[in-house]
Amino acid sequence: MNFFKKLFGGKEMGKSEDGTTIYGYDASDEQQVTPPANILYMEDLNEHFNRVFPNRETGVFHELISDVVHIDVNIMEATPDDPYRVLYTNGMSDLPLTLPQEIREEYKHLERAELMMFLPADWPLTQEDFEAEENYWPIRLMKMLARFPHMYQTWLGYGHTIPNTEDYEPYADNTELSGVILYALPEEVSTVHTKDGNQVQVYFLVPLYREEMEFKLESGMDELMARLFELPEDFLVLNPNRHNACK
Repeated sequence: MNFFKKLFGGKEMGKSEDGTTIYGYDASDEQQVTPPANILYMEDLNEHFNRVFPNRETGVFHELISDVVHIDVNIMEATPDDPYRVLYTNGMSDLPLTLPQEIREEYKHLERAELMMFLPADWPLTQEDFEAEENYWPIRLMKMLARFPHMYQTWLGYGHTIPNTEDYEPYADNTELSGVILYALPEEVSTVHTKDGNQVQVYFLVPLYREEMEFKLESGMDELMARLFELPEDFLVLNPNRHNACK
């Protein structure tokens, strides 16, 4: 069973010290493959990211076999001024998230979402590199989270924390990072206004250590982010061995 924090729906497992409800999900048994939804916002997303992160060479990791939604991961290469790669998903927003009623009434604009990350310029990203989980796990994480809310008729949003497993197993052998939190960059980056009048929220994935996830559940999102911003390195660019903000 994977455990997912915040207002996800699913089976309630208890509450954390900061009042967050903790939910769990069991994997579906023999779930049939569902044809993916129609692609809706690929052009809007590409135009948005090319405007926000200009003058970058771009590419895409196409998904060959899709279920419920077709999730591609787009890559924008590093530049001399900004020496990190920008990765973002396309396809998560093709279907609306299943927002709780109390959220939907006031925040209906949150029902369409995508995900993004920053990777170092030298992160191995060839097909051969992906044979090693040490290289592939950020892509796997993005694809898994982008599909998850549609598989379980739930939602993801700002401040949600998702451990890799119930026991906080690291994502790969080259890191002790074992979970992720959904953050948001400034509005001009994180909000995409689409041509059909809808809005797509782009959440930034910040991989975390177990101690950081536990601290967030005890003290809240703001306190955790304050600690992360005090780190000696830029935590927004993935470093599998960065300092632990809560250890």
